[in-house]
Amino acid sequence: MRLLRADLLPVIAAILASRFETARVIGYAEFVEQVSDDLDDLRDSGFPLPRQAQEYVGDWISSGYLIRRPTGAAREETVELSRSAADIVRFVGDVQQSRSSVTSSRLSNVTGLLDALARESDPDAATRVKGLIEQRDQIDAEIARIEEGEYRPLDDLLARERLDEILRLAGEVPGDFAKVADDLETLNSQLREQIINHDGSRGGVLDQIFAEVDLIENSEAGRTFNAFHELLLDRLLADRFDTAVDALLERGFAHDLDGGAAVFLRRYLSVLQRESHQVRLNLTEFSKSLRRFVETQEYREHKRLAEALGHAEQAALAALKRHAPTAPLGRDLDLTSARIASVGSWSLHNPADLRTVDDVVANATLELDLEELRRQVRLTEIDFPELQSQIVETLADRAGATVGDVLERHPASQGLASIIGLLILAEEFASRATGVERWSWTSSRGSSRTVTAPRYVFLQVPSHWSEP
Repeated sequence: MRLLRADLLPVIAAILASRFETARVIGYAEFVEQVSDDLDDLRDSGFPLPRQAQEYVGDWISSGYLIRRPTGAAREETVELSRSAADIVRFVGDVQQSRSSVTSSRLSNVTGLLDALARESDPDAATRVKGLIEQRDQIDAEIARIEEGEYRPLDDLLARERLDEILRLAGEVPGDFAKVADDLETLNSQLREQIINHDGSRGGVLDQIFAEVDLIENSEAGRTFNAFHELLLDRLLADRFDTAVDALLERGFAHDLDGGAAVFLRRYLSVLQRESHQVRLNLTEFSKSLRRFVETQEYREHKRLAEALGHAEQAALAALKRHAPTAPLGRDLDLTSARIASVGSWSLHNPADLRTVDDVVANATLELDLEELRRQVRLTEIDFPELQSQIVETLADRAGATVGDVLERHPASQGLASIIGLLILAEEFASRATGVERWSWTSSRGSSRTVTAPRYVFLQVPSHWSEP
């Protein structure tokens, strides 16, 4: 709720959504640099953002939008979205999407899931067999209709509606990893608290750990995540997913699909596997640290500290019955908080301190050489307009063109940079096809280079690529 009430909600939501779209965990120093770049862009667009990136990031951490964690490496820290902030970022993104929630595909999904659950949870074997026979009869009847020439594919409008629903459901899964990680961390803290606060030599949690029981792995959250993780690593599932994506992106209803959505589908399993692997590492580390906490007797030190804090609290409550909180005790306690100073002790800023005493020297400017400027830019930047025009020229002579066709007609003028640029454009605007092809270019030293790459097919490109 604090984030929803924040004056800078649009700025915070935009930055967090952009930076954590493809990564759940980011190095702290790297994230501060990314936020600094984003703030510069937003200032250029007219947003009043006077503070530095590190100050904003510090506020977001203290407000609970971000979680800052140490890593195994020395002097390295990471940041990630908190569970509630991930929900807010997803909510803001859903508000921006003007899609109807009353669709036939959504009702079909709900009905299908309910029907499958009712069948698979039925304890009566005879009813289950009867249902399977009915399904078989329906499949046989559909095969007969197709063989008689009565088959009609799904209408493009309805197919696009179902694809949008699939993208919506798929987009929610990566954000759920923050909730899983938060549940595991909460469980780890609760187990440690139970060990510390238990009265007696042995408790239920201690007995289970000493009996080689992994409480985190065997918890409800741990078992649920492990089942998801194992399914995600199923090679058959990955092959079926890739085949389905390849087939869908070649359909007519997917040609006007946003390039970002196509890339999202292509990289979906990779993103899930990476985030799942990170959560899996956290789960394993929690299990190991909890066992070390017990086996090294470290919990005894924490237990003694908790008892000392409890005695101090009881003594303070007892003292309150005889002394007011403001009564002088004759003892001084040095606090670690910042000192409060009078405004009169502050020194005013004097702009004259920064005034320069050197004369301003005017240097003569040379005439701007556009060709030289373009040549200098091409040394450090990929010439995307050139690549786009080459793709348009290649498509003018054929219905579809692969990256290899473009390179055959227009050799890579920037060497490897042209190859990378074509790959970026293909990932965003081309369709992934089956098979591979060989891309060749000449390096800056005149050597021939060849690489085997996935096959991408350009079917249509944005209209502004053809503009002069």
